[in-house]
Amino acid sequence: MSKPPKADPAPPPKQVLRSSKRFWVPIPEMRVAPAGVAQREFVPSWGDYLAKNLKLEELGIPVLNHRDRFFWIIDGQHRIHALKENGFANDNLECEVYENLTDAEMAAIFDGRNTHKGVNKIDKFLVRCTRGNERENNIRRVVESNGAKISRYRDSGCVNAVGACEKIYDLAGDTVLGQVIRTLGRAYDFQPSGFDGSLIEGTGLIYNRFNGKTNERRLSEQLAALPKGIQAITHRANALKLHTGAQRSQCIAASIVEIYNKGLPTGSRDRLPSWWKEAVKPKE
Repeated sequence: MSKPPKADPAPPPKQVLRSSKRFWVPIPEMRVAPAGVAQREFVPSWGDYLAKNLKLEELGIPVLNHRDRFFWIIDGQHRIHALKENGFANDNLECEVYENLTDAEMAAIFDGRNTHKGVNKIDKFLVRCTRGNERENNIRRVVESNGAKISRYRDSGCVNAVGACEKIYDLAGDTVLGQVIRTLGRAYDFQPSGFDGSLIEGTGLIYNRFNGKTNERRLSEQLAALPKGIQAITHRANALKLHTGAQRSQCIAASIVEIYNKGLPTGSRDRLPSWWKEAVKPKE
């Protein structure tokens, strides 16, 4: 009986090639990339927590970009802060190092490596702008062209609710998002509290549904004239949510429509239709 032919040997495993290299980097030569460009904002409380609970074996491998004589930290700024606080400020640290990445390339690496981490929403948004993402850059362009800016800070003209802006942009595009920013900016003098996420969503729903019928100036004036301001809207929306079980953004929109119509006679061409298509029935 003839012997069966020998099986071909298994091919050797392929090596995973990376453009980065691991080597030891002097900590004094490290720099933190600007927050919102290719890095999240430094959080002192988190850095101090890591410093007080430093475990060298759990430190991981920070990611750096070697450019312009310095090693720019892409991922690991809080861990490196913890090392400095524990007396390692002048030591060398094993890191994963890229060479001469642009800001956009740094942002792409940060974005890709933090897909599953709890990165601040605004930091994620701004880093994606640096990366060159069309969606995020369009949103920022619309916000800035209408007198405000995307920012983590709570200063005049700052919009923190990037998630709400993304929802309205995805739903209705840049024209409606621009209407929302102008309306809330005029109504609340561009104070950050006026750019509350639920207000952005609710106002965007109105402009999207009643396309071309909603008068921006009237809506801004009606909102500005409310004795209790934003609190009056949220109070009414909470009551509607309890009564109808509808989504909060829908209840905010319904409340704003009531405010918009106040003072307009029944049958007026300037009135907006009721937000609800049929009578709202209480939940049983």
